[in-house]
Formats: sequence, structure tokens, C-alpha cells
Amino acid sequence: MDATVKTIEVLGPGCPRCKETFRVVQHVVESSGLSFTVVKNESIQRMIELGVMATPAVVIDGGVVISGRIPKAEEVKQLLGIS
Repeated sequence: MDATVKTIEVLGPGCPRCKETFRVVQHVVESSGLSFTVVKNESIQRMIELGVMATPAVVIDGGVVISGRIPKAEEVKQLLGIS
């Protein structure tokens, strides 16, 4: 796991799919005992800054890693290097 990863953002307008994405990411972080900050960000400006065209989106330390779909827990684990 990359020790420099500190923040995971879930971007989206607050729709059920975005809330489910936040729940999946939060669950993976908590159940893995990781000390990352998971934030739900509904800012359209932030989505524009990152070039997100489809939500939900998952951003790890400023880089978009998933966009337009709800990730599976296993996929989130792989992205965080804990699979």
C-alpha cells in the first residue's frame, strides 16, 4: 500500500448511486483498519476541476480512479493496494 495516500473523495450530486459508492469505500477503509479520510464531495466545481463527466466518481489523492459507476469492494481494495 502506498503510504502517501491520505484522502479518498467520492464525487457526486448526492444521488443514491453516489451514496452507495461512499458506503462501499467507507466500508473498505474501516474494515481494513486504514486511516484514510473518506469525504463525500458534491461540489460541481470540484468535478469540473478533475474533468469528471460521469458520477459517481472516486478520487484518490487528487486523481480520478473510477467514474460513472459504483465500484465493488474488491476493486476498491485493489486500488488501495490491499487486495
